[in-house]
Amino acid sequence: MRRIFVFLLVFLFIKPLIAHHKIYGARVDKDDREISWRGHFDYDNRSNKNKGHIHVAEVENAWTDRWQSEIEFFMRDKYENNFRWYKTEFQNVYELIETEKGAAALYFSFNWAREKGEANEIEYKLLLERNFLGARNIINFVFENEFGSKAEGSTSFKISYLSMFKKPIYKGIQIGFGGVHNLGQLDNFDSPGRQKHQIGPGFKKSFRISEEMEYDFFIGPIFGLTNASADNSLLWNMSLEF
Repeated sequence: MRRIFVFLLVFLFIKPLIAHHKIYGARVDKDDREISWRGHFDYDNRSNKNKGHIHVAEVENAWTDRWQSEIEFFMRDKYENNFRWYKTEFQNVYELIETEKGAAALYFSFNWAREKGEANEIEYKLLLERNFLGARNIINFVFENEFGSKAEGSTSFKISYLSMFKKPIYKGIQIGFGGVHNLGQLDNFDSPGRQKHQIGPGFKKSFRISEEMEYDFFIGPIFGLTNASADNSLLWNMSLEF
């Protein structure tokens, strides 16, 4: 009980120093529950991009072997020392197929914007997952539309991916590699220099608290490949599964 209490303190009260760039796996397991806190912190030579950060608190539950729901609360500092809750996302994942080697799922989210002047969003994703070369490989194809009177533009398109090797490199620490790529609007992709591309390594460590509870910590520095991207970002994710 003491160990569980200590981990809850670390999970709930540690002050994060640093993505809302979550990469979703395609597998759904009935009765899985999770609470998590993730975010990113940007480092850039340009003052309008430097030290920007976003934090996301999430609760998820798998109702069946195919259907999972999540709610996420987004908070950010818009480079003006004004940390605030600005968006809530209501998400559902439906697993289409699962085999020993891989899985596929569909994702749908309604994103409610709390700030004046910003539009609500509908977000769709195709989630693909495959075990290959000793790694768990995940790729997400992301489509996003604004709607309502404040909506602008057409459907935006992003790709995110993560490969994590199953065999630890040192004392249970796993290593992987991933990236986030924002290509712009589907009907008119941004020019290469205006697209946002970031890639980098990731490290994960799991701590077994009890037979039914596990704490995971992930951290990943990613690096911008274009002028529109932040030069460097530090991603982190803390999750408690039970």
